[in-house]
Amino acid sequence: MAEATFNSALLNQPATLQSVLKAASRASEIALDTEADSMHAYPEKVCLIQIRIGKQSWLLDPLLDMDLGPLMEVFARKSLLFHAADYDLRLLFRRYGLRPASIFDTMWAARMVGHERFGLEYMVKHYFGIQLEKGPQTANWGLRPLTPVMETYAFNDVLHLSPLADLLRKRLIELGRLSWVEQICERVIQQACEPEQDLSDTQWRLKGSHRLGRRGLGYLRSIWSWREQEAVASNRPPFFILSHDTAVAMAEKAATGGGWREMIPRRMAVRRRKALEKAVKEAESLPTTSLPERLKIKRHRATDAEKAKADQLKTVRDRAAKKLGLDPSLIASRATLTRLGLEDGLARTELMAWQRQLLELD
Repeated sequence: MAEATFNSALLNQPATLQSVLKAASRASEIALDTEADSMHAYPEKVCLIQIRIGKQSWLLDPLLDMDLGPLMEVFARKSLLFHAADYDLRLLFRRYGLRPASIFDTMWAARMVGHERFGLEYMVKHYFGIQLEKGPQTANWGLRPLTPVMETYAFNDVLHLSPLADLLRKRLIELGRLSWVEQICERVIQQACEPEQDLSDTQWRLKGSHRLGRRGLGYLRSIWSWREQEAVASNRPPFFILSHDTAVAMAEKAATGGGWREMIPRRMAVRRRKALEKAVKEAESLPTTSLPERLKIKRHRATDAEKAKADQLKTVRDRAAKKLGLDPSLIASRATLTRLGLEDGLARTELMAWQRQLLELD
C-alpha cells in the first residue's frame, strides 16, 4: 500500500523543479496525472501536473513561468503510469509535444483482467481498502492558491498508481494478457500524440446542423465564428456564450426569415449582441457560391451475405469474451464487426494483433 508522502506543496521554485528533474532522470517509471480548466476557461490549458516517483509526490504548476522542456524530455524517455491516459496525453502533447516511449494505463489493465468497474476510486478501494474522497473534480484548477482539499485530491490521483500497476501486471502475466495491454497502450500513444487534423470545415457543424440547408449552414458558420471569438476574448467555454442548440436553432430561423433575434439570451451584453447581429448580417449577404456545402453521407445497405458475416464474427467474439471473462466490446465493437462484415480492409488493419487472433481472422 502506498504511503502518502508529499514532497512539497505546489512547486513554484526553479530549484525545486531541479530536484524533480533529478528524481525523474533516475526513475525507471513515473506516475503522472493532470488537471485542466476546461469547465472554466477557453481554450483549456494544463493547470496542474501530478508526479509520483518512488515514495515522493509533487504538484507541478504549469501556470508559472518555468521552463518545463527539460523535464518533458526526461518524461519522453521513461515509462509513464496513468489511469485513463488518453485525455492527459492529449493535453501534454498539445502543450509540450510530449510523446512518451511507453505507458502503462491501469484503466485498460483493469478492464483486461475482467473488472466491470474500473474507475480509480473503485480500484483503490478494491485492492487497498482505501476510500478516496470524490473531491473537487469540477473545481477551477486555474485558481491559486489551491485549497488543502484540492491538493489532497490531486496527490491521490498518482499516490496509488505504482502499487496498483504492479498488482495488475502480475495478474495480466498470469492470464497471458500483458502483451494485449501493451498493444493497447501503444495505440493510445499513437492516437493521443498526433498532429491535430484540419477541422476548419467540420468543427462548426454542431449537433443538429444536418437538418440545415446551405443558407442555414452559412448562418451557423458565422454564428459559430462569432461565438469562438467571444469565448477566447472572455476566457469562457463557448457554451457559456451561447448553447449549441440555440446556435443551430438561430441559424435555422435566420435562414427562413424567422425571428432569430428573439432567441438571443436576455442577459447578453449590448456589445456582444451587436457583434452577433453583425455576424448574422454578414452571413446574410454571402453569395450562394460562398455558402458551405451539405456533407454527403455515404450509406451502404448491407447484403444478406455481409450481415451473415458480421453475425458470424459476433458469435466468435461473444464466445471468446465469455471464455475470457471480458467485456465483448473490448474485442470489437458492434460497428467494427459490421465493417468487417463489409470486408472493410481498413477495419481489419485497425484491429490489434490480439483482437484479430480472438476473432479468428489470422
